[in-house]
Amino acid sequence: MSQNNISVCLVGAGYISDIHAEVLTKTPNVFVGAVVDPNRAAAEALGKKWGAKLIFSTVEEAIASGQVSRAHILVPPHLHKGVAAQFIAAKIPTLIEKPVCVSAEECVSLRAVIEASGTPAGVNQNFVYHPALIRMQNLLAQNKFGRLQYVHCLYSAPLRQLAAGQFSHWMFQQPGNILLEQAVHPLSQITAIAGDILSFSASAGKPVEIAPGTPFYDSAHVDLQCARAPAQLSFAVGKNFPFWQVTAVCDDGVIVADFSHNQCYVHGRTRWLDAADHAVSGLKTAWGIAVQSVRGIAEYALATAALKPRSDPFYQSMQASIGAFHGAVDAGKPVRCDVDFGARLVQVCEEIAAKIFSKASIRAIATSETATACDVAVLGGTGFIGRHVVGQLVSAQKRVAVMARSTASLPEIYHHPLVTVIRGDVRNADDVARGIGDAPVVVNLAHGGGGADWPAVEAAMVGSARTVADACLAAGVKRLVHIGSIAGLYLGESGEIITGPTPPDSQAENRADYSRAKAEADRMLLQMHRDKQLPVVILRPGVVVGEGSSPFHSGLGLFNNDQHCLGWNKGDNPLPFVLADDVAAAIAAACTSPEIEGKSYNLVGGAQMSARDYIAALGAATRRPLYFHGQSPVKLQAVEICKWLIKRAAGRNVGFPNYRDLLSRGMTARFDCSDARRDLNWQPVDDKEQFITRAISIFAPATM
Repeated sequence: MSQNNISVCLVGAGYISDIHAEVLTKTPNVFVGAVVDPNRAAAEALGKKWGAKLIFSTVEEAIASGQVSRAHILVPPHLHKGVAAQFIAAKIPTLIEKPVCVSAEECVSLRAVIEASGTPAGVNQNFVYHPALIRMQNLLAQNKFGRLQYVHCLYSAPLRQLAAGQFSHWMFQQPGNILLEQAVHPLSQITAIAGDILSFSASAGKPVEIAPGTPFYDSAHVDLQCARAPAQLSFAVGKNFPFWQVTAVCDDGVIVADFSHNQCYVHGRTRWLDAADHAVSGLKTAWGIAVQSVRGIAEYALATAALKPRSDPFYQSMQASIGAFHGAVDAGKPVRCDVDFGARLVQVCEEIAAKIFSKASIRAIATSETATACDVAVLGGTGFIGRHVVGQLVSAQKRVAVMARSTASLPEIYHHPLVTVIRGDVRNADDVARGIGDAPVVVNLAHGGGGADWPAVEAAMVGSARTVADACLAAGVKRLVHIGSIAGLYLGESGEIITGPTPPDSQAENRADYSRAKAEADRMLLQMHRDKQLPVVILRPGVVVGEGSSPFHSGLGLFNNDQHCLGWNKGDNPLPFVLADDVAAAIAAACTSPEIEGKSYNLVGGAQMSARDYIAALGAATRRPLYFHGQSPVKLQAVEICKWLIKRAAGRNVGFPNYRDLLSRGMTARFDCSDARRDLNWQPVDDKEQFITRAISIFAPATM
């Protein structure tokens, strides 16, 4: 095969594969030639987007084809070693996403495969190539500030999965996994600056139990002795304010690499006396930060308008890391971030965890192949609302079958003897049939997933709702309780009263994809009730809050960060809040209430606050400076049109922003839920103080 035409196989079609594919289109001598994933639909979608002609379901198929020249291993970490070893043994140069393996023992085994094969392999430790770190390394190499004396890294980052309670992710399965998932980034940077890690001491913060027998440590402090200088790592995840810096203290100055802002600046000295020196050197530092800040926003604007290539620091780090691997293989030179480099980081993380973390003693969930002898089958029952629903049903002594894609690290309620857990995907008809089994009542809480465009969203959300409905008809289910959303209604008329019979938005095609999909799913299910006697009842929760939720709900406005909420309007109108417990109570009631098939009910409580008042109450409860910024819908539309013009100028085929959608997000219409209260005997919380206690005060920091 020509050196200018090297086929790369992406193994895994998840989120990170899209970034790898984009980078490879800009990397000399290579192209995306193949995709491997057992989810063939995902593999085909990725291949279509980036021009890969070959789609495989297994690694064996890809290797046997003889059409793969190099491989990128992008599967979950616990699969890295096994998958990478197959390609390396087949003499296919391989780049492995971090962490290279999940244990030092696996790393030793992989090294043996590399030595036997003589095939180059690397690890994508991309933050070693972060632009700010590269600038720091250049300054150190120029010796402008004397010898390096000490390195400190402060890593404090939010963790979306932790905030959302998505504990099925691999990083939560054992306490040490968070280090392999997150701490390898700052540790790789410390190694790049201070040299190989020779020894360390460490301490940990207080753990919390995220599932029965599973502790989670959100912080650690590590003192490291490295080959060139001592170093420290202050590591924390799940924090509100993202802050990530490496500070290099030298004989005659300090260099700071700020990765949150992609800046590298220095603190130095001048020839003046101290009083003047402090002012002059401070102004020089401030000027350096200001110049980089202006350059950053200018580059972002130019890249957004497609006037220059993508230049965000994460993409640049990925481009440099992937390019360095392929460049080294092309030239027959050693790979900088090779398996030995990645293995040492894994070893350090493993040793830190062994010293300062308690191991998990996980009680595995006993799963079943199919739902049998159950009163209610709950599809997608492990999410935020699902946990409340299962709890309510168990309290009522119902036998519950719960189907979910992941069954790892589930809360105590799923270990209850009345609960049966089935692993399955709501988009798969066979899985849905198993999840329903012989249950007479089905609750569909499953989202179905999202997508990059309307066809993908429609296939996931509307398609999965249809799959469930068809399975219910085939199984002779007596009641399907489908959980929709008020997002599928038009809520932009301030004088309108919304009731259960209010139909889905008649202009849903002009709405955002999520709202459109919710409207189309409701419309389709109601039509199936009329045409096929589908015994469906639709419940549409309002803005759901309460235990297990994030306090920063998108119904309030746009959160570019959780300190500032940009409202969908002035923020003075009452919003249709409802507690998760109250939603669960309505769902449980809908399983047995008579003569409600073919009806829709909106679930909105009586204690309705404005977005402005909610943010104020949340700030008081959390003792944080939170701000609500009221917006004019006209102004928001003008901003959206400007974004649309930029995207169109860049050649992106995007639809014109619809003013109707912005108005609906403001939710100025009022709700009358008297039908739900009557037919379901539903009694949601109406008292404002009780609502605040259960929806907002729960986020108050624990007293020490």
